[in-house]
Amino acid sequence: MTLSAVQNSTDRYVSAPGEPYMSDGQVAYFRNRLLLRKAELSRKIVKDIEKIKTLESMQADILDRSNSYIDHELAVKSFERHSSMLDQVDRALGRIDEGSFGYCELTGREIGLRRLEAIPFATMSIKALEAFEAGQPLMPRRKLFA
Repeated sequence: MTLSAVQNSTDRYVSAPGEPYMSDGQVAYFRNRLLLRKAELSRKIVKDIEKIKTLESMQADILDRSNSYIDHELAVKSFERHSSMLDQVDRALGRIDEGSFGYCELTGREIGLRRLEAIPFATMSIKALEAFEAGQPLMPRRKLFA
């Protein structure tokens, strides 16, 4: 399994001419990007937890208590955001393992490399997402794998 071009976490995937969608090289590239993102999010979560634990809960001055409360709320929100993203990354890695990565969960159509470059854990194509957000009926899901 080789990549079409030398790839690292900041490079975009360059498809070879005639390369099929979700080829072994593309899947390996996105798996690597997701694993790097997972490691980054795990580090951020550890920092968030450390910050939450170290914030002082009892301050004598009302302004200090207010600032401490705001800092605590921001740390908790950061933890929740990073945890949610980590769950999305884990689900995307699961889709890679089961062979459905890169295909819209609502329609079964290709999500597209450009969208996956921007959001490697995307679950819907742009068209399906727009239709979903607008409350429009979606195209019937095609059978991907027989």
